Amino acid sequence: MTALEITHSKTEAEIQTLVDQLKPAVSRIVNYTLDHRARLIKPMIGYDASAIALSFVPAAGEALPKGRAAADDAYTYHHLRRDLFALSTEAGVKVDSRYIVPSSHLTIGRFLYTKDFAREDPEAETEAVDPEKMQKLIETIEEVNKWLQAEYWAHADGKNIPDGGEWVVGEGKGLDCRQGNLWYGGGKTVELGKGF
Repeated sequence: MTALEITHSKTEAEIQTLVDQLKPAVSRIVNYTLDHRARLIKPMIGYDASAIALSFVPAAGEALPKGRAAADDAYTYHHLRRDLFALSTEAGVKVDSRYIVPSSHLTIGRFLYTKDFAREDPEAETEAVDPEKMQKLIETIEEVNKWLQAEYWAHADGKNIPDGGEWVVGEGKGLDCRQGNLWYGGGKTVELGKGF
């Protein structure tokens, strides 16, 4: 999950210039979650015309884990993104992200070709989307969402979230400042923050 994208579609030299500008602030940025813990819950699959993603929503005091108070959830993922933006800007870096909406999601797949959803008509001049194939995809996503809700959302009593149903950003490892072609796991780590 990308907490903050600084820029995109730049040359290696342009990226290196930004990394060099950001370097004095990188340790503070990647370790920011040690003292600013945003909790995400309710995993759900969403989709649009370009991709399928696993999304989360900020927790709001529900099903608090041991050691966490409702007031702790007042600091959300949206606040974290805002603060990372401010820290980057203070370091002299202009943030030029593709994503304006501060969603918390992991991209599962992108729709690159229509052929997977095309009608099987060898005589057609252009590929037309098969509504039945699209309906099957939507039904499958809805089935997965029902399973996610049953397995990973708070129980009916609202007191417990099963293991894997929540994520406190920075838990396990801190933020990972990366550079390069980052889509689909590429690029390299500039600095990895400490987890808690």
